[in-house]
Amino acid sequence: MGFLKSSIQVRARYKRCKSAWEAHLEQTRVMVLRAAQLAPRRRKALVFGAGLLHDIPLRQLSEMFELVVLADIVHLWPCRLEALRYGNVKLLRCDATGALGQLSAAARRPALPPPASRPREFLDDSVLDFTVSVNLLSQLGWVPGLFLGKSCSADQIDALKSQFISAHLEYLRRLPGHTSLITDTVWSALPQNGTAPAGPTEEWDVLSGVCLPEPDHAWNWSIAPAPERSPHTDYTARVHAYTDWKSAFG
Repeated sequence: MGFLKSSIQVRARYKRCKSAWEAHLEQTRVMVLRAAQLAPRRRKALVFGAGLLHDIPLRQLSEMFELVVLADIVHLWPCRLEALRYGNVKLLRCDATGALGQLSAAARRPALPPPASRPREFLDDSVLDFTVSVNLLSQLGWVPGLFLGKSCSADQIDALKSQFISAHLEYLRRLPGHTSLITDTVWSALPQNGTAPAGPTEEWDVLSGVCLPEPDHAWNWSIAPAPERSPHTDYTARVHAYTDWKSAFG
């Protein structure tokens, strides 16, 4: 479907943009630990969007919790090797949307509405004390949208992305234990000095119109400094962090 390719691309982008990303990655790690310290007990921790673990303080989490579950649709070999260092870290191949198995049928029958996300895994987990969703929210509908691009209309894909995002936020509210969220929200394109008029030339919402409450913390992520996407334009993401998602969600 394209998840492996996407993960490999992220790994390559990290190598090219490592220095520009480091402040964001460090801030994310700090927020994950701050949220984890709010967990009522220290039995199981669940990480959605573990990725390549650059933004996950895995050693500290493994010391804090009896079991740490790294849930993602793909685990590349660097993640697998790192997880092997800890006896209480488990890799779980997991569809955070609960809808990916229906996408192939949706592509074959474009007259029908795209599948809806209704995740249920872990909702009845009696030992789950902490869950964090890390830099995943805006990506939930990205690969599915590309997969359905030739069979669904742009409006259908926009609706799918919005529904996937809303469902994930509600899922975090319903999960047992303490939950937290870190996500990019808005991207901005800023021309480098001397190449165009000052100020962002473009800004777009990466959450498909889904509004979030006021965050506990926010920062800018230099996600694609020139020339990563454009020779003369820097791309920056605004990141929101919620150390207590249930309280923020209301």
